[in-house]
Amino acid sequence: MEAISSFRNRYGAILTTYVFVGCATWLIGMIVAPQLLMVQKSLMYSDPAAAAAVSQTKASTDRLFVEKGRAEREVRKVEADIQAGGAAEADQSGGGVFNPFGSSGNQNAGASVEELEARRDELIARLGQIDDEIAANDSALVDAEKAAQPRLGLQNYFELFSNDANRPIFFKTIWSSILVTLIALIVCYPVAFYLAVSASKETTALLMLGLIVPYWVNEILRTFSWLMLLSSNGLINQALIGIGLADTPIDWRSGNSAVLIGMVYAYILFMVFPIYNTVETLDKNQIEAARDLGAPRWMIHWTVVIPHAKPGIAVGCIMTFMLAAGSYAVPVMLGSTTSKWFTEIIYDQFYEGGNWGLGSAYAFVLLITCILFIMMMMRLFRVNLQDIAK
Repeated sequence: MEAISSFRNRYGAILTTYVFVGCATWLIGMIVAPQLLMVQKSLMYSDPAAAAAVSQTKASTDRLFVEKGRAEREVRKVEADIQAGGAAEADQSGGGVFNPFGSSGNQNAGASVEELEARRDELIARLGQIDDEIAANDSALVDAEKAAQPRLGLQNYFELFSNDANRPIFFKTIWSSILVTLIALIVCYPVAFYLAVSASKETTALLMLGLIVPYWVNEILRTFSWLMLLSSNGLINQALIGIGLADTPIDWRSGNSAVLIGMVYAYILFMVFPIYNTVETLDKNQIEAARDLGAPRWMIHWTVVIPHAKPGIAVGCIMTFMLAAGSYAVPVMLGSTTSKWFTEIIYDQFYEGGNWGLGSAYAFVLLITCILFIMMMMRLFRVNLQDIAK
């Protein structure tokens, strides 16, 4: 309340109301409500077998009605032939002219009255069977629809860990996202330290520009450029073959190599900038004092730089992990059938399978995993939300 009063005294009641109403609308409408809706859908479970039974029963009933219509028309035709004293040898009304809308031929041509009556009795008996089958289907459809009704339960969540196809993809996605985060940290920490401590202002501005400019291009185009670089005839394979490090082109897309490379490149800025911002606030006299005392380089980083940069490292790891775990474009473009990402499974459940309950459960599990990772990073680096916000 003190913060609200202070904000109100500084900016006035109208602006304070506008800011807090806007923040509340954003928080509720864009964060809380969608998550609650996703949780609600994830708890609604529909039995796939019952849903399939409903579809099969409806299809069977449709086929029976089609057959019933044909049989009724045939009965009327046979009765007309009986009243005429027997079917003619051939239909003379057409005059030999081909009628594309007519039947393929008169099955009762040349039949006697006795044969036509037997045929009529056979068709009537079949009509009775069809009516019985339709009635049985209607009864079965009611039971199947009741069984297919969505109901509350945790079956959607259990399905993830009981599905031998999707469970390995989920754990592979989490492990690969951690690996992307670790690689990005190893690559970005020296760059951030150099920009914040060693580089001149002109060099820092030039390198920052070099890091930012590629991100003016759409992510899909940047990912497509890596697809061309990592192809069999791409620049990387040609360079490796040219310097003798490889005899044949490397299939980077066969595993997760291309996806990891593409993700590290796609999210490198989200690791560099938080570390750079925290290292830049470090008093450089501390580094000089450690050097004067004879501390080696690794000890200076371990005891002086990294403890000070812990909030930036935590933020970089959190952002990189969450972006990698939730990425869709990079795995789809650079991956293969053996490197499928969990987000692709979620997409398939929503838009290909139409199973919003299962897709919501998968998405919520991924969200909970990201939250657990955030808590783990905060505990590992011993930082709180206030430190991260800085």
